[in-house]
Amino acid sequence: MREQQDKFRGYALVLLVLGALGRLPAIILSGHIPILVYFDGSYIQAAQDILRFNFLALGKRVPVYPLLVALCGLNPQVIWLAQSILGVTASLMIFDMAFRRTRHGLFSLLVGLACSLSPEVLVYESSVMSEAVTNFLLVTSLWLITRSDGDGESNIRYPMGLGTIVALAALTRPLMICLVPVYFCFLVPLWPPAKILQREAIRRTLSFALPVILLIFGWCGLIYFNTGSFTPTTLAGHNLMDQVDPYVELAPERFAVLRDTWIKYRLYNKNFPNKNANPVFDEAVPEVERRTGRTRTQIWHEYQSLAYYLAIHHPLLYLRRAEQGWMQFWGEPTLDETEWPEVSTVTPGEFLMTMTNFLVREVEAVFLILALLSIPCALVRPKAFTKIEYFTFAIALWVSVFAALTEFGENRRFCVPFYMLIVYTLLTRGWLWITSTSANGHGLNYD
Repeated sequence: MREQQDKFRGYALVLLVLGALGRLPAIILSGHIPILVYFDGSYIQAAQDILRFNFLALGKRVPVYPLLVALCGLNPQVIWLAQSILGVTASLMIFDMAFRRTRHGLFSLLVGLACSLSPEVLVYESSVMSEAVTNFLLVTSLWLITRSDGDGESNIRYPMGLGTIVALAALTRPLMICLVPVYFCFLVPLWPPAKILQREAIRRTLSFALPVILLIFGWCGLIYFNTGSFTPTTLAGHNLMDQVDPYVELAPERFAVLRDTWIKYRLYNKNFPNKNANPVFDEAVPEVERRTGRTRTQIWHEYQSLAYYLAIHHPLLYLRRAEQGWMQFWGEPTLDETEWPEVSTVTPGEFLMTMTNFLVREVEAVFLILALLSIPCALVRPKAFTKIEYFTFAIALWVSVFAALTEFGENRRFCVPFYMLIVYTLLTRGWLWITSTSANGHGLNYD
């Protein structure tokens, strides 16, 4: 036992060192300033409001990521360092989960490295975006489940910790609020119904619900105080307009000002159909504000009502748009990737990026096939996958559907927080399948 623990610590140290070394080029090659691949200024603005204690201005962004940016002093180098630490820590948790499942140190190290040094992870660690923090929280939740699920009945730290993590994930990226009921159903199985009334189920329910209510409902209460709308973010109308943009012309006359202004600025941004609605929304809202005298928050709500109307009255068009977004979530190539390059030569960097994108899409496609396959398996052959695998498939599929129904334009990016869990699931499942069919192979399942 002592020898196995020493081996575990040795591989963990190697993973820590290689993970740190793998991130050095991001700062060395750019003259001691990390490359910001993606940058969203609204997080900086929210962080500035927090530093100024201007809480009345909050609402556009949920608070966790802007708080991290504020704690980093709005310094891109410190933000990169903090997100890199979270990435390395998440890879160590992945390593721990893989080792507990396979009991093979070298293989678990390779799984951790594949997650730690994957391009999808490194790109968003070098960005002012919320993906890196969301990834860390999702990995932490799965690590907590593998370490604590099934522990003593009187232990309330596990459900309370799980509730806290999923609440923080929802307050890092509002899309993740859809995971709250999924985590609850995993923690407190609803079948058979008689079990729900048992003392242990009630204790777990209350322990899980307490941090969720305090954090999520508390934040929504602050937004209600600021804007009069009980919502985690005032950007709901912005996101839904992504969905209905192709057929916004079908809006009735009562939405004439909103509709016509939207169409006007959509024409100004001719490349918009291949991207998201950010430039159109940012230009349309100020003009509507000038023409109507309404506040910006009121106009956001009116655009939300416009999107609801179009979705309800044109459901087939809405579902068609959602289907396109769902395909993008799982790695559908963008228009730029499918077009033939204008120049006669391709640089090594462009070739490497193309191959990386291809590999990422193939990994996500294999995971999607397994996730869809797990649905009939859960009914006819439940032991085909482990409990934690079913849960991973469930949260990834549900977020992909929820994202497709609520937003369009950057759906491919929404899969990034699941990338470590996708790689971990595929590699460990493949290892156990191979070793189980080998004469001398063996593996340990977590059920």
